[in-house]
Amino acid sequence: MQWLFVPLQDADVLVHGERVLYRSRRHWAAVLPEFVQFVAVGFLLLAFGIRDTAGFGGAVFVGSVASAAALWPLVRDRRQRRHLVGAALVVFLAISAGLSIPQLGALVLVVMAGRFVVRLLRWAFFQRTYLTDRRVMEVDGFVGSKVNSMPLSKVTDVMLYRPPLGEVLGYGTFRVESAGQEQALGRLDYLIDPERFHDLVVASPSWR
Repeated sequence: MQWLFVPLQDADVLVHGERVLYRSRRHWAAVLPEFVQFVAVGFLLLAFGIRDTAGFGGAVFVGSVASAAALWPLVRDRRQRRHLVGAALVVFLAISAGLSIPQLGALVLVVMAGRFVVRLLRWAFFQRTYLTDRRVMEVDGFVGSKVNSMPLSKVTDVMLYRPPLGEVLGYGTFRVESAGQEQALGRLDYLIDPERFHDLVVASPSWR
């Protein structure tokens, strides 16, 4: 039985005789978007509350533009839109309940902080990427558990990509194409030591 808030162990996801070639959490840069968005919301709330911007007008303007740019992915990402709708509903109910603007701002900041903490916990304890002699797997969970896997025998093409920030911080993205329909593991982001992961995949007898 798998309990809530308990990370999956190797015995929970591996089959008998399966050999692990690579096991790692994602690079710490995976939690940067949520942290940057939390800071951006805090800055916007602070800028909104400043009465006198004398001497700081330029910095406030630049910071506000940068903060808005950091929050734009939340609007652009279709997976996040249902969360935005829920957030808008909460804001509406909070205003209806008589919360003041400062109290509403504090509520938004607490929600963003909680979102970052949950993301940090998932990264540190629950999310793992596996490569075995049979398949590629991504393990995730927190309230529930999720295991996505793809047999190496179905992998037809692979591509390793390091974005500019990945070159500096040391992570990469691994794209996988498989025979047949689109797979859940078509893209592995924030891989630590991506070159080693790539070499292990292409050297695996199951992939040839």
